Amino acid sequence: MADDKNQGDDAPKLTLVEGGKDADGEKPKQAKRKLTSKQERFLSGLIRGQSQYDAYCNAYSAKGMKRSAIDTEAWRLAAHPEIARRLHAHHASIERAASASALSRRRLVLERLEHEAVNAESDSARVRALELLGKTHDVGLFIERIETDSGDRSPDDLRRELQDKLTALLGRSG
Repeated sequence: MADDKNQGDDAPKLTLVEGGKDADGEKPKQAKRKLTSKQERFLSGLIRGQSQYDAYCNAYSAKGMKRSAIDTEAWRLAAHPEIARRLHAHHASIERAASASALSRRRLVLERLEHEAVNAESDSARVRALELLGKTHDVGLFIERIETDSGDRSPDDLRRELQDKLTALLGRSG
């Protein structure tokens, strides 16, 4: 019989999956949901900076609809999980790009200051470059600090102290 030979070799290997989890015990990532062409147009309008109302009117036929109905439908559409996810991802990428741009500008300024501190033709330019480098957040050398006394003093004590200081000040000038 043909079934008796190599019976275990040709049998399919099955994996038991419980609760929608894979072999590692983790849920598989969900595939991106597809959007309709109108939903894509709505999302594109939002990404270009249009209001939800304008993006909805450009993507859908809104003739004859009341303003409140358009606003409601646009709000619902913006809350669509895939549209909200893509819009959030777009905003996050803009923030990352802005942050990277700010960091590169900071790096450029610091490199130029370091160059000036070493290679400037005048002493005053070198000192100024060093001062500015010292004021950077990383170094913090020339930061003005104001100390406040948070001691609890009565209004009478404060009045006496103020009068003493005024007397001393007026006594010096007069």
